[in-house]
This record gives sequence, structure tokens and C-alpha cells, in this order.
Amino acid sequence: MHTRGRERLEQRVIRAAESVLEDQKYVSAVDIFLRIGWLNPEALRRWRQGGVRCLEEGVRANLRKISLVMAIFRRWAFRRGLKPSETSYLKRTKGPREELTFSKSGSPELERSCRTHYISPELSQRKQAILREKLHRQPEFVVFWARHPSRCFQCQEEMGSGRLLFLEQGEPLCLGCAGLDHLVFLPRGDSNLTRLARSYSSRYAVVVRFSRTRKRYERQGLLVETQALGRAEAEVRSQDSSQKGEPKGAVRRAKAAMEALEVSEGRAGGF
Repeated sequence: MHTRGRERLEQRVIRAAESVLEDQKYVSAVDIFLRIGWLNPEALRRWRQGGVRCLEEGVRANLRKISLVMAIFRRWAFRRGLKPSETSYLKRTKGPREELTFSKSGSPELERSCRTHYISPELSQRKQAILREKLHRQPEFVVFWARHPSRCFQCQEEMGSGRLLFLEQGEPLCLGCAGLDHLVFLPRGDSNLTRLARSYSSRYAVVVRFSRTRKRYERQGLLVETQALGRAEAEVRSQDSSQKGEPKGAVRRAKAAMEALEVSEGRAGGF
């Protein structure tokens, strides 16, 4: 790459890095490739679900340009005084959580460089610790609210549009084959109920649906264990009863519970 092109790329990478850092107080190589347009969200999703061998296959640039961007990014992070934190990237699959691979070569040095997040020193020590814990947390299971009919890759069940499905290495699975059919749907809308149900459920999944207007996947709710939802609802009722009058969220929670029951039995409009 000639000098002028290199300078333009450096400016582009630094603008992207500054923007990401401002938004979330940390930045990674994956964030940079997304922000400069060399990696699209769909390719990233397939990689996280084990659908492609390594992330390099989804980046729209050759290895020389990728290495140049990584070098620019690391120099910028050093000059900004950001604190490196190596993070695990695990496959979002129904089986054992395997480590994801970034490069075709599998070079330990390159893999470590790609896994490293850089954290803003402006955060307090406590917030840095919380952020590191968040970054090291195992990825959540993600279930998709399908827009188009499909067929379960394992049992060959026909799944109409609006069905909930899990993707395993890019192939659709029904909730039964994914081992998630014992969970019930809790629609979004009550943050307290959602937080409690998630904390009490030993296994849960985030339900997302693609928004055509916003061109991105958006959360619709959670799949949680039945006993966890019941415990969370009982705790919320207990909290509400300590307040005077009927709680404002009571009607919304009752509606959410009905929707959860209908979805779990396959009668809701989304199925």
C-alpha cells in the first residue's frame, strides 16, 4: 500500500477506534473491522455460531491489510494509554463451548492479539473490574424469531415463519433438538422481572428478531426455566405488595405471563 493510502487507512482506523471507545469504554479488533466496514454483522454472527472456520474468512481484506490495521490499532491503544485485557471468544453452540479461531494460520501471537480488548483508563478500578468480568463471561445462547420457513437440520421438522429456532454452525435447529424446548418465553417489557428470572434460571436464551427498518437484530425477550419464572414473579409480587395500591406493572406482567404460556405451547401468533 502506498504512503497516501496507508495514511488514509490509519485515519479511518483511528476514527473508528475513537468512536467505539466513546460508545462503550473499551475497544477490540472485532469492533474496528465492524466499524470500518470490512466485517459485516452477518459474517460475525456465523463465526460466533461456528458456521465458518475462522473470522479471517469473513473479513473483506487480505492478510496484509488485516495485519496493517491490527498494527495501527495496537499503536493507537498504546498511545491512548488503554489497558489490555485478553478475553475468551467461545462458540455459541448447544454443545461444549469451544474457543473460536480468528486466523487461518492459528498463530498464537495473532490469536492473542485479536482476543485482546483495550479498556479506557478513565473508568474507575471498580468499573474496570466489572467490565473485565463482563468480557470474560460466557456468551449467551441466542434464539432467532424466524422470518422465513425453514427445516430443522437434525430432525427435519418443518418450521414455519415466526417459529423460534437455534442456529448450530449456521444450520437451523428446532428448540427440541437444541435442548431448549423446556424453556418458556418471557417477553421484554419488565426489566425487574427479566433480571430476576434470568438470575434464577440455570439455563436461558435471548430471543431476537430482525428489524427491517433498523437493519439489525433486536431483543424480544428471554427463554427461561418455568420454575425460575414462577420464583421471579412471586418475588415481584412480594415487592409490589409492600407498596400502596395496585402496582402499575401488574397488568403488564399478567399480559406477559399469558403471552409466555401461549408461546411455550406453540399457539402464539409468532409461531
